[in-house]
Amino acid sequence: MTDTATLSDTATPIVKAADVAYVRFSAPDLDAMERFVTDFGLVVAHRDENLLLSRGLEPMPFLHVVHRGPAKFIGWAFEVDSEDDLAALADAVPGCSAVHDIGGTEGRLGGGKRVHFVEPISGFVLEAVHGQHAEPLASRRDRHTYNHAGVDDRVGVEQDVVGNRYPIKKDPGPAEVYRLGHVVAAVPPGAHQAFMKCLADTFGMLVSDSARMIIPPGAEEHFPQPLVELIAATGSDVMFQFLRMDRGDALTDHHSILVLALMDGTPEAQFSHAAFEVFSMDDVFRGHMHFRERAAEGAPYALAWGVGRHVYGSQIYDYWHDPYGHVHEHMCDGDRVDASYGPNTIDMTDPGQLGFNGGSQWGPTVDESGIHSLNGPQCDPKFAEQPEEIRASLLSRDLSGVQHIVDAI
Repeated sequence: MTDTATLSDTATPIVKAADVAYVRFSAPDLDAMERFVTDFGLVVAHRDENLLLSRGLEPMPFLHVVHRGPAKFIGWAFEVDSEDDLAALADAVPGCSAVHDIGGTEGRLGGGKRVHFVEPISGFVLEAVHGQHAEPLASRRDRHTYNHAGVDDRVGVEQDVVGNRYPIKKDPGPAEVYRLGHVVAAVPPGAHQAFMKCLADTFGMLVSDSARMIIPPGAEEHFPQPLVELIAATGSDVMFQFLRMDRGDALTDHHSILVLALMDGTPEAQFSHAAFEVFSMDDVFRGHMHFRERAAEGAPYALAWGVGRHVYGSQIYDYWHDPYGHVHEHMCDGDRVDASYGPNTIDMTDPGQLGFNGGSQWGPTVDESGIHSLNGPQCDPKFAEQPEEIRASLLSRDLSGVQHIVDAI
């Protein structure tokens, strides 16, 4: 059986990325998407007839890009350390653009240089950027200070940094997003393993946790036949991997990318979700309550999963489908590790390692609020109500309808 390390660790990557920078979509209705990002807690940095750029509080010009066009996830960007890294990608990656100044509104907002290419395994457009900058935005409220049992960090002060104590409000309003935390892709079986290796070879990503279907010899008949056939066909039992940036001794998120095996029969790779960091668990719950109220009022949002706390990465999480079914996550309190961490193995045949809560320490069970909601927009309960043209566009990696957008990156 293939060693998990050989799938997503490499000694000589082209570059070592520093972080994820932003996600890029297209959508027919930018008004609906502007309402969504505002409800989500992003700050609109630019809006015109054809482009919506939104940011968080960190000193980055934007985290979320939506172009007017067919309903589709286009791809995401990695931040790299230098212009030399961009040049290395341009020289080594087939089909990669030349290094160029970030142009148009995106460049006016934050400057910097960029390269991009269509990753052939997944069909996602992957970008790399360097030199972007913007002034940080101030939070509209103070951070929480918590009293823990026996340790009082807040004395004589009422806990009300969200301004929701009096009058007591049914809808506390949106959370405040600080930064983009991670991006998750669901890729058809077999191709998902090749994509993991591509990310390691290209951007130097390290394995934090690797989930393996470790079937004991002779026990194949007790497991779903598609899984047995997949393992036999690919020579690897790796089903998904949490991947992080290689920052040496410096701390980084437990995962910046997660790659899942897309086992529901959808033939092309799908955007699972993007996670955006907020300051505290109160902000996660604030966002949850705001989305609940907006959905009850008729907004086209649907709960995907949450609120809960993960095992792998430890984040407190809450996931919601946007108007086109793409999942966006509020999260906080994730693990921070360095290059010495892991790689660890998750044995998917051991219920003690995944559990009935979908790998959560606490939160909804899989039956109550599904981890399977994260396979792609086809899992949105509103998906069947979308026009056929939108459903087809969402699930297809065909870029012909957005080629003018890709060419302009």
